[in-house]
Amino acid sequence: MSRQRQVPMWGVPDEAFIRGRVPMTKAEIRGIIMRKLRLREESILVDVGAGTGSVTIEAAMHVSQGSVYAIEYKEEAVELIKKNIEKFQLENIQIMTGRAKEQLMEIQTFDRMFIGGSEGELQWMIRYAAENLPSKGRIVMTAVTLETAYEGLQFLKQNEFTEIETISVSIAKGRVVGNRTLMEAENPITVISAERGEQHER
Repeated sequence: MSRQRQVPMWGVPDEAFIRGRVPMTKAEIRGIIMRKLRLREESILVDVGAGTGSVTIEAAMHVSQGSVYAIEYKEEAVELIKKNIEKFQLENIQIMTGRAKEQLMEIQTFDRMFIGGSEGELQWMIRYAAENLPSKGRIVMTAVTLETAYEGLQFLKQNEFTEIETISVSIAKGRVVGNRTLMEAENPITVISAERGEQHER
C-alpha cells in the first residue's frame, strides 16, 4: 500500500521538519519555488543542494506518480534528509550523496530541476540542464547574493532558456516582545525560474 500523504494546500510548516545546523528553505520561499517549478503528478525533479530536504519533501508530495532525486554532499545534511523522509513517510525520493557533477550523470531522465546550492558549479549545472531537460522542462534556482543571481541570469540567457523570471523576496516575521509584536526581517532571497525552449529539442 502506498504511504504517500496528501499535500497541504498551503505547504508544510517549517516546524514540521527535523532541523539541525543545516540551512533550510523556509515555507514562504518554498511556496514560490513550487509554483515556479509547475510540478505535475508525474514530474521527475532533481533537487541540487537539498540541505534539510524541505524542498525535496514538499515536491515529493506533489509528484505522487513521479519522483525526486535529492543531491547533497554534506554528511549532516544527508542524515537530516533521511530523517525527514522517514518522518513524512515518503517512498518516491532517492538521495544521491556527492557533488552535482558526479550525481547528475547517474540520473537518466528528469523534467524539473531546482538549484538551492551550487558550490561553484552553477554554470556547469545550468548547461547540463539545457542539454538534458526536455522541451518545456523547468529550472528554478535561489540566490542569497547579487553575484550568484547575476551569474544565474547570465548562464540561463547564454543557454537560450526562455520565460526567464526573477523575483526578489523580502520577508519579515512577527516576534512577540512583551505585549508588542516586533517585525524581524529575514535575508532577501532571489528566485529565478526559466523554461527550456523548443530550440533545444534533440
